[in-house]
Amino acid sequence: MAYPEWVEKQRRPGTNISCIRGKYYLYEVTSVWNKEKGRAQKKTGKYLGRITEEGLIPPKEKKSEPVTGGICTREYGASSTLFHLGQALYSHLKDSFPEDANTIFALAILRIIEKCPFKRAAFLYERSYLSEVLGEIPLSASSITAFLQNFGIKREQQVGFMKEYLTDSKYILFDGTNIISQSEEMDINRLGYNSHRQYDPQINLMYAFSADQHKPGYYRILPGNIRDVKAFKVSVEELGISNTVVIADKGFGSEQNFELLGKSELNYIIPLRRNNGHCDRTKIISGNKANFDGYFLFNGRAIWYYEYIQDNKRFIMYLDETLKAKEERDYLQRLEANNEKYTHEGFMEKQNSFGTIAFHTNLKDDAKEIYALYKTRGEIEQSFDFLKNLLDQDHTYLQSKYAVESWAFINHISLMLVYEVYSALKTGGLLSKYSVQDFITHLKYIHRLKINNSWVTGEISGKTQKLLDALNVRIT
Repeated sequence: MAYPEWVEKQRRPGTNISCIRGKYYLYEVTSVWNKEKGRAQKKTGKYLGRITEEGLIPPKEKKSEPVTGGICTREYGASSTLFHLGQALYSHLKDSFPEDANTIFALAILRIIEKCPFKRAAFLYERSYLSEVLGEIPLSASSITAFLQNFGIKREQQVGFMKEYLTDSKYILFDGTNIISQSEEMDINRLGYNSHRQYDPQINLMYAFSADQHKPGYYRILPGNIRDVKAFKVSVEELGISNTVVIADKGFGSEQNFELLGKSELNYIIPLRRNNGHCDRTKIISGNKANFDGYFLFNGRAIWYYEYIQDNKRFIMYLDETLKAKEERDYLQRLEANNEKYTHEGFMEKQNSFGTIAFHTNLKDDAKEIYALYKTRGEIEQSFDFLKNLLDQDHTYLQSKYAVESWAFINHISLMLVYEVYSALKTGGLLSKYSVQDFITHLKYIHRLKINNSWVTGEISGKTQKLLDALNVRIT
């Protein structure tokens, strides 16, 4: 980097010039041999003063606290932004868990920035500006172990905390996901099939997501061998929700759940598995579109539909011919590739189910509105993507049920913070250019430096500054 002439005049052997927010500073610098890299590295030493056009202004000496050399650096951009975006959430945590709020919030932020495992928390916290904001937090391995065990018993308080985020929700999305677990000591760890049909030891997570508020609201941990269909009743009862519309996935489509929902004050949209006995494809088999109730366009695709009543229950069958053509092509390609799971007979059996989906609902809305409401499920599926990819939490090695409960709650808070970022990107019209991870990556390279006992913000690249300006985020 080229500096003005009056700045370069102050340079001399054994020194280095740094530009911070348009101001210039002079430091001693030495060369230290790095054995691992096999080359010499510069090491910044004593701070010599600020460079001005009038000359070098040496640091003021303090009688009580002598000036020490070097620079203290902290990650600032990402931690500061997440801290401020999550102020309402942080305040709620302090009200609900006054003794634990700082630990939960710090760990939740660190997990977003660095996919931080608990064993690295103390190291990363010390190097984050969070440590200046939240102060000293016991994050040693033994301290975190004790915290996880003690906080995990507070399920009732945790549910009370989560309920508040679903109270005013008109539409709640339900779904489940699994997490592979290597722990041999947890009684909730069970063999079960995951989404990839792998039979592994795992725990399951039941999640509820507010579709109208676009936020994750609730989770429940389940043993790995308990499926969504069995856990739905308890989750609904634990949440105590009413006067809302539940939009679930195919895994919830059972007679037991239909009965449960029918007796409740809840409205619902439940998709059926294609082999469910309530799927009536008689009109599809006829091949005559005149037998359908009609069609509508959804994202430019024609969706045909018809309604029918079985056992005094309302069902709607949909046919997406674009999807039908794709599924037929995919099946035949696998058949041509001699995949033993795909046969000519199998194709004939499935030909009338390709491109179809059927719903059971007690809503009186028209078929188009029901379909559109179900399609909001993309948001909860995205939340699982955040959990498993951004937070990198596919596997857990925790050794007790209570530790897992704490782990899940911290991840939940991380997920809520992620959605604050997601919302900011969406509002700013930047989701097509930046993912949440892109945004965090840009921010985490903004540092704060402690120079002569005063904090200053390091240089921000032009691209990052434009991103911050677009989102109205101020780094001070």
